Amino acid sequence: MVNLIVNELVTRLTADVSFVDKITGIVKAAKVSIGDQVKTLPVAVNLNVTDCNDSELLDFVPDNSKKSVIYFEDRGTSLVKMENQSLYYTANFTLVCWFNFNQIDHTLTNTSKIAGLLLKYLPIVLGNITPLIGVVLSVNGQQPNDGGVFSKYSYLEEQSQYILYPFGYVALDLSADFSVRKDCIPEIVEDVDECDTRPLPVPTPLTADMTEITADMTQL
Repeated sequence: MVNLIVNELVTRLTADVSFVDKITGIVKAAKVSIGDQVKTLPVAVNLNVTDCNDSELLDFVPDNSKKSVIYFEDRGTSLVKMENQSLYYTANFTLVCWFNFNQIDHTLTNTSKIAGLLLKYLPIVLGNITPLIGVVLSVNGQQPNDGGVFSKYSYLEEQSQYILYPFGYVALDLSADFSVRKDCIPEIVEDVDECDTRPLPVPTPLTADMTEITADMTQL
């Protein structure tokens, strides 16, 4: 369910934020092979890493060629209450935005302007995102700029330098409250082999044929 909310935020930010470069929804920390090394990198949650080349696997790793990298990390969804036919949830996630001052505005020297623009364009009320009802976004705080948000990834020292000026990042802790009606949750339909879906042939009635056979036998 959080994917639906985050995908809507990606659409809004892509349309409104001028410095968007690389952006995706929820990422996962995945072990991938880059050359002869195995690394843990942020990759889109729906990406099959075995089908990707090195360039695709590095899409959301900070480097000097990018203006910005924006992605989200899922921090879990809680069922708050059940009331009649409705389920009420709170989804928690983090927006991570890394940026390159030199490619956005070389006169900027701190992250507050970037954080302010992100907050400006984050919608508070998202409304209904089928089957989610009444989605409302909250900003719960900003993580300290100590590099901790990147600690789960195996970045080398040369990549870690990209959190120092003229680079920077903002990590905003967000939550979204919404409800879902039980009767609006789609059923899971299992795949069935083709041979199981074809109707059995209807047997041909034997009455007329048996009468003819009986008549033939009386003449023997």
